[in-house]
Amino acid sequence: MKKFLFAILAVLLVLSGCQSKTGSSENKSNEKIDVKPPSRDLVKEGLPAFNEKVASLPKTDLEIWLAADYANEKPIQDAINEFKSVYPNISVKTVGIEWGEMTNKVKLAVSSGAVPDMAHNHAFAFGAQGLAEPVDDLWNEWGEEDQFLPGGIEDITWKGTKYGVPLDINTLIYLYNKKTFEENGIKAPPTTFDELTEISKKLTNKKKGQFGFVTNASGWSFFGNVVAEGSNILTFDGDKAKANLNDPIVVDTMKKYTDLALVHKASPVPPPQERQSDHPVAMFGTGRAASFISGPWDIARIQNEFPDAYKNLATAVIPASAKGSVLGGGSLFVPKGSKNKVASFELMKWFISDKYSIRLAKEMGRHPVKAHQYNDEFFKDPLLKPYIETLKYAQPYKLEAYPEANDAWGKALRSVFDGADVQKTLDQAQEVTERAIKNAK
Repeated sequence: MKKFLFAILAVLLVLSGCQSKTGSSENKSNEKIDVKPPSRDLVKEGLPAFNEKVASLPKTDLEIWLAADYANEKPIQDAINEFKSVYPNISVKTVGIEWGEMTNKVKLAVSSGAVPDMAHNHAFAFGAQGLAEPVDDLWNEWGEEDQFLPGGIEDITWKGTKYGVPLDINTLIYLYNKKTFEENGIKAPPTTFDELTEISKKLTNKKKGQFGFVTNASGWSFFGNVVAEGSNILTFDGDKAKANLNDPIVVDTMKKYTDLALVHKASPVPPPQERQSDHPVAMFGTGRAASFISGPWDIARIQNEFPDAYKNLATAVIPASAKGSVLGGGSLFVPKGSKNKVASFELMKWFISDKYSIRLAKEMGRHPVKAHQYNDEFFKDPLLKPYIETLKYAQPYKLEAYPEANDAWGKALRSVFDGADVQKTLDQAQEVTERAIKNAK
């Protein structure tokens, strides 16, 4: 029996030791590797300048958590491999995690003390929740903030403090099948929500199982329609937040949006699945829908997965009474407790360098956070014109800083699609959001 207990204890000690190393950011080794500046000119190649501080670090193992649809993509992996060739003292382990699971996994990692060295989501939200390390000092050393689009900086800033580096930026536009429009005598895309409704109804053919539009139940995506109608669900007076989830414009916009599926039957009801972006693409790509609202990443996806649909693809700004949409994209941050902030921050800079940021756009449909990168020939594509125009007026989805409120907003949209009353549902979500703001740190 004693031998058995001793064996169990030994296993637990081993597991405990593994846990302290896996995802733990503190490197115990003081092993030094002689890292010399490369003979090539990194800056001329569109890469960050050689960093003596990173080169002088002892052998360092980074574990980075990237969204699953980024982690193994060639531009990302090529950037990592080239980074390691310049800094052989730094090793990098990449873990792919579904976007929607990142928050809970980072929370668990921070609470357990076994944190990764970099994670991928919206840095401002993790900073707001005390889950990210501030990096103002590293930004000040870098001195290149003026190169970035304001929206990219907003994605990493909470109450004046920077918590990461923006990776990419995006917004939503209207994608439609120009051939289907022409065959039905529609000469131009809709410019208002009422026009969107009428055109979607006209393009719907129940017998053929074809719809004029595809709605989705993503709270983040629907926020883009709210902005396009001239409202916002969260506004700020300095650092003080104010909830507006039951604003009359928001109520009216949600009713019109869900009515496309529930009343007019011009859209299928979104399936009850966490990832809402796949269904519209599949419907459009297979010819079962004539239009939907999404971002430039789906232009690339349609081109790769549905080449026939891509031939007839056209784009326009979101049909609405105002300008703009949701400001999207993602950012990279150092989870609270990591000891490898310097090395992680340097790798972040490589991902958004001119060399790799343009590749993210061309190969993945993930667009740059630096203004000058839009001078590339790639962005003269007519399909991207509405996207670039909308980007000027897009607004960040700051509700994500309050997890309970973010959850209430998403559930409200889902509930309305499931038959709940719009006004009552948004009134309840408003109450939850007001409490979340009041109870925030």
